[in-house]
Amino acid sequence: MNQETSFGIVSATSHPGLLFPCDKARRTPVGRVHFVLALQGEALVEIDGKRILLQTGSFLLLLPNMLLRSLSHTGDFRLGYLFFDFDFMSDFPLLLKAGISDQATRTPCRHLGPEDCDLVGRYFDFIADRHQHGGAGPEITKGLLFSFIMEVNRLYLEQRTATMEISRQDELSDNFFRLLHRHYKEEHGVAFYAAHLCVSDKHLMRTIKQKTGRTCHFWLSDFLVREAKLQLKSTGKSIMEISDALHFPDSSFFARFFRRHVGMSPSQFRDFA
Repeated sequence: MNQETSFGIVSATSHPGLLFPCDKARRTPVGRVHFVLALQGEALVEIDGKRILLQTGSFLLLLPNMLLRSLSHTGDFRLGYLFFDFDFMSDFPLLLKAGISDQATRTPCRHLGPEDCDLVGRYFDFIADRHQHGGAGPEITKGLLFSFIMEVNRLYLEQRTATMEISRQDELSDNFFRLLHRHYKEEHGVAFYAAHLCVSDKHLMRTIKQKTGRTCHFWLSDFLVREAKLQLKSTGKSIMEISDALHFPDSSFFARFFRRHVGMSPSQFRDFA
């Protein structure tokens, strides 16, 4: 397999869309692993439908066939990442130790302390430098990558006990988004979701803000706006029919809501799109 297609590294970029597409979610290639380090700022991404807030020091182990999408990011967000195909490292068996793949599937993100964050960043810089050096050769890249993979094993094994138990906040956030996916069209208020999750409105709003960096009201509106845009672009439904499908009191209320969040009326958006 060609080295250029089976291994790649970007030590620092301000364009998360290179890895996390902004429009339609995309799966990681079969047989390929990614290591990702958030270097600066914040980004909200989706991995297999689960929203994850990336901050400075967030480290991701992305396995093959994971579904990735970018939702938002701050203007100063920067990340580094590398990828390799298993065939590229065929001379080094048993790269990821038993259990780590399962951990990465459940919780792909780790938040590194300053020392580990600095260590991973130095690995990225050094591997990128040696890989781009014309005379280094693929064997040096493979050797450095193998050493880095052993460090990743250590990071995951050291945090294994802590990550086996999902915190109550994580559980509440996950259950909120599961409910939201099912009910966003007909239930527009926080009270419905809080009641079904057996918590107070304030507790739910505080938890979602802490876990995602956005409010419950933002997510309720975001889901509705995305669905409204989709129906306006891809269906011949009238404004009133879309308003009814999304359970707004009337089409005027829907039009005001849409204009507030998009900056134009539903009709203008349909014509513009």
